[in-house]
Amino acid sequence: MPLCAFSVLLCVTILLSGCDKGIAPKSGEAGFSGIITFIGQWPDSVTRTHLVIFKDPLNSSADFSLQNLRYVSNEIPFGTTTYNFSSKDSSVIPGTGLFEPGEYAYVAVAQQTTENVSLIRADWFVVGVYYKNNDTTKPGTLVIPENTFVENINIICDFNNPPPQPPGGK
Repeated sequence: MPLCAFSVLLCVTILLSGCDKGIAPKSGEAGFSGIITFIGQWPDSVTRTHLVIFKDPLNSSADFSLQNLRYVSNEIPFGTTTYNFSSKDSSVIPGTGLFEPGEYAYVAVAQQTTENVSLIRADWFVVGVYYKNNDTTKPGTLVIPENTFVENINIICDFNNPPPQPPGGK
C-alpha cells in the first residue's frame, strides 16, 4: 500500500473511531415540567386559568405584555385540584413554538374573570407563583440550561392565601 493511501486510511480510521461528536449539539430539548396544586375553593367568576412565564420581572403593568411573555400553558380546567404540566406537551409559545433556554424572572398561575381573552394586566389575577427553594419572599427565577429539561417546577395556588399581585392589578 502506498504511503499516501496508508496515511489517508489511518486518518479516516482515527476520525471514525475517536469521534465523540465533539462540538455537535447534545440531543435533548430545553424545557420544564411540574405540578400545580390548587388549595381551597375556586372562585365562580374565573373564566380561564393558565401558567404564564415572563422573561423580565413584572415591575409595572407595562411589563405584563406580549413582548415580555414567553410561555402560556394550555387552559387549566376549572375546579382542578392538581395539574401536571410540561412545556413539551402543553404549550402555546409566542414565536417559534419551542421553549428556549435562558432565565425567566416570573412564573405564575394567572386567572382571568372577563369573557374576552386579553393581555390587559387588570383583567388577570395571580393565584400562584413559582418560588425557588421555598423562598416565598420573591418570585423564583426559572433557569433552563441549553439542551436541559428541568423538572419539579411546582407551584401551590392557595385561594385562601393568594400571593402578592404584580403592579397594575385590581
